[in-house]
Amino acid sequence: MIAPPRRAVTRFFVPFIDVLILLFGIFLLMPFVSGTPAADVPEEKAAPPKESLPADVRELQRQLTEARDRLLRMEKASQASVTDRLVVRVLHTDRKDGTLYYFDPDRQEIRTEADAQRLIAHQKTLASKSGGVKDVFFLILYPQNPSGFPTKKQEDQIHHWFRDVPHEFQ
Repeated sequence: MIAPPRRAVTRFFVPFIDVLILLFGIFLLMPFVSGTPAADVPEEKAAPPKESLPADVRELQRQLTEARDRLLRMEKASQASVTDRLVVRVLHTDRKDGTLYYFDPDRQEIRTEADAQRLIAHQKTLASKSGGVKDVFFLILYPQNPSGFPTKKQEDQIHHWFRDVPHEFQ
């Protein structure tokens, strides 16, 4: 038969736990109470400025106006809409044989990489002449009625031709 202990276990553990909590509290407060000794902290000298400040007030005003102008230019550039920075050129794929073509004003076919590079250069010059620096994006449209063209090989070839410019099939 199991007999209850003669002394309660809590008689020993309650004071023991109180002492442990007190020691843990002292351990947590030690970094705040113990200050850093003066011998351990090396004295740091203030680093000299990288560029010496101009002594002339006019030079400071000139730099201030330059900085303000630069800030205005950057704000205008960030607020410019996508349509102001991007020119989209639409190219079509023929549903009969998968050739790439565009209208300028009549149908112009792109059969070789040289034709594609000529088109890219021409469109970039037109975009830059229209005002500001604009990026040219080529949107290549699949045929309206799916006919199996362009084939995967033709798509890879077109991707190769337009590898240096942003383009997308849709």
